[in-house]
Amino acid sequence: MTEEIIVAKDVKLLVDKRDVDDRVEVSLKLNDKHNCRLHWGLSRSAGAEWKAPSHVLWPAGSISFGEEAVQTPFSIQNGSNRITITIDRKPDFSFMNFALYYPESDTWVNNQGKNFQIKLAERQKSTVSPDVILKEEIKDRKPLFESDYDISTEGRLLVAVAREGEDLYFTLVSDINTPLVLHWGVALKSPFEWILPPSSMRPAGTKEFDEKAVQTAFAFDSGMNRLSMHFSAKDAPVGIPFALYLKDDDLWLSNKGQNFYVPVMELLQEKKISGPPPLERLAREIVQAEMGRNSWTLMHRFNLCHDLLDRAGSDADGLALIFVWMRYSFLRQLDWQRHYNTKPSELSHAQDRLTLKLARIHISEHRSRDFVRLIMSTLGRGGEGQRIRDEILHIMHRHRIKEVAGHFMEEWHQKLHNNTTPDDIVICEAYLAFLRGNGDQELFYRTLEAGGVTRERLESFERPIRTSPDFLPHLKDALIHDFENYLRLLRSVHSGTDLETAAGAADYIIDYEMRGPLQKIFQYRADSTVPVLKIAGSISELRRFLKEKLNSDRNDGRVRDMIYLDLALEEYLRVVVERNIHLYTDRDELIEIISLVLRNQRYSYDNFELTECDRHWQRLTALPR
Repeated sequence: MTEEIIVAKDVKLLVDKRDVDDRVEVSLKLNDKHNCRLHWGLSRSAGAEWKAPSHVLWPAGSISFGEEAVQTPFSIQNGSNRITITIDRKPDFSFMNFALYYPESDTWVNNQGKNFQIKLAERQKSTVSPDVILKEEIKDRKPLFESDYDISTEGRLLVAVAREGEDLYFTLVSDINTPLVLHWGVALKSPFEWILPPSSMRPAGTKEFDEKAVQTAFAFDSGMNRLSMHFSAKDAPVGIPFALYLKDDDLWLSNKGQNFYVPVMELLQEKKISGPPPLERLAREIVQAEMGRNSWTLMHRFNLCHDLLDRAGSDADGLALIFVWMRYSFLRQLDWQRHYNTKPSELSHAQDRLTLKLARIHISEHRSRDFVRLIMSTLGRGGEGQRIRDEILHIMHRHRIKEVAGHFMEEWHQKLHNNTTPDDIVICEAYLAFLRGNGDQELFYRTLEAGGVTRERLESFERPIRTSPDFLPHLKDALIHDFENYLRLLRSVHSGTDLETAAGAADYIIDYEMRGPLQKIFQYRADSTVPVLKIAGSISELRRFLKEKLNSDRNDGRVRDMIYLDLALEEYLRVVVERNIHLYTDRDELIEIISLVLRNQRYSYDNFELTECDRHWQRLTALPR
């Protein structure tokens, strides 16, 4: 079987694969005579980590490149650069990954950072679903707990706890196509413990790993792993923490960077988390992540939310649960950092993938749109997170502000460098107020508190800010200029519903019809004498256009940016009405304002009750007064 890979302009690689007994012979022919090396490794699946092949498989001249790869030089044969590699046909490795390296020019050709890939063989999967195997294992016992984990690119892991009389049965089934080992312990007093299980719980063949954990091999047959153990309910531990180990690959598998955990004792008690089983499992996973001693930041929360959205699907209760969770985070009721430093670029990437996923749900699941809007209202858009880290340094260097400990600017710089959060918007606003107030520190702290950031919160950061800002009169105007721009950057990452940010991000979508009302809105913002009716009228006009586009556009990036602009307009209308409603005593003007507000509510949540309310209101306002 031959395939052609375009590796660069006018450079092609012909790949020929053929079976030789229990091996696969891969012949590579490169139509480029320059000195070139094949940088290659093997992987179990398309996105799995590379592993260097066994030494016996290395062609002549190959050299090691760490544990992940080897480099093999092409050799000129019959006028072409060629390599032939023979690889064992095992279920362990299904893909050969590679890039090309030209040592004379120190140049890499790697498919724009994605690397090239050759499929060696289909990994044999069991013809029976793990769900069927799990049901066979549980039999007629009463199920107390069931969970389905998607293990990276390896496969699925199903975990269940069932009861029969006074005995509990702990069962694991996985379609990961290689022998698995359960690395486990028990928690006896606290969910955060990991200690050796008693001998009465250990299945035959269990071996002690260290003073805290044991290892038990799964039974592996026909591409399916299964393991079951049972113990008395009266001897049940608080919980069972565990991880998976692939002995042949020396690879550890976890639950998205955390240990797996089954809350055994909680299953035997009156439920603290109740609801349909899928919703209960969703809530339990959120609570375990938030209450555990594991490292945790906004990035981890957003990544978990991204994954749980698949489990929630279009279920209204599931999406409502996720909204409440994200709302608690937005209100600073949950930790924003716990024993972990997150680069701004990593945080913005997590926000980016989560908000794009929500936009895709908005496109495909019409019934879920209300919850998508609510969840997105609690999230920053993402964007250029790395610039947060870079720009603060540029400002400090530009004004010769030294990176010296014990000064406000350096303490804030360290906080931004290690874990930027929406708190930084408030800190920047307070610092600007401090500068405009000619070094008024009381104004600095009042502005912080108005934004929900107390002095105590500043000092509680893992990179604490304990020092008050210094006022440098000769830098006042320059710093105000720079930090006004920096505030825009912070809002672009952390505040999706900021009107200026949202309008800027959606500018490429704004057509001629929409640009008129948008320009009026920004003109009216600068003039406090403009009547509310004028502002509300322009907002309504623009939101009507956005509503039409949101109902027809299928591009997730465009939809995300339009949702954020619509949320920002909705918020701005609320602020304008609440700030000015006490000034209006004329009956007809109040009726018009109510009509516009009601119409805008329909743009936000187009349901039957609002539609009927609007229809009756219009009929009422048409009657003689």
